[in-house]
Amino acid sequence: MTDAPTPTPTPDELREHLRAFGRAYAYDASYLEELLAASPAGFRAFQAAQPLGAFRRELPLEAHWVARVATMQAEDCGACGQLNVRMALEAGVDRELLRALVHAPDALDEALRDVRLHALAVARAEPVDLERVERLRARYGAAGLAELALVVAGCRVYPTLKRALGRMAACAPVSVDV
Repeated sequence: MTDAPTPTPTPDELREHLRAFGRAYAYDASYLEELLAASPAGFRAFQAAQPLGAFRRELPLEAHWVARVATMQAEDCGACGQLNVRMALEAGVDRELLRALVHAPDALDEALRDVRLHALAVARAEPVDLERVERLRARYGAAGLAELALVVAGCRVYPTLKRALGRMAACAPVSVDV
């Protein structure tokens, strides 16, 4: 016996899902609603890319979330950074680690400083420190480094989409005290 195919959500169901997500995380997802209204097929293509930034099998939880938040810092997207801090807390990342990441990144341990600096360099299209890449590969393995690349690439989709739609407002500072 085979499983029945999962029905494709309607645009109305997707819109309600976006609104519920926005309410749950105090996040303005209206730019995604705009994409959905303008191009349901385009929204579905965007949806297909969403797992990139969330994929994690080898990379430790803290390293994954440091990369996500640092990517949003590089993109200067306070709303997306705040969303990722909320999600990191929900995932079990220590509040003090996040506080250090946001307010005193030099206080991070060497491993997480490397993750942060690598994510920032990649997201800002700066030269990549190959010695740092080798330290990351040695620490997390080839699969962990690959996941780090996926995190940075996948997380950049959101602020890029916002900017491309003309919806990038001035970003507020990120707070860990949410």
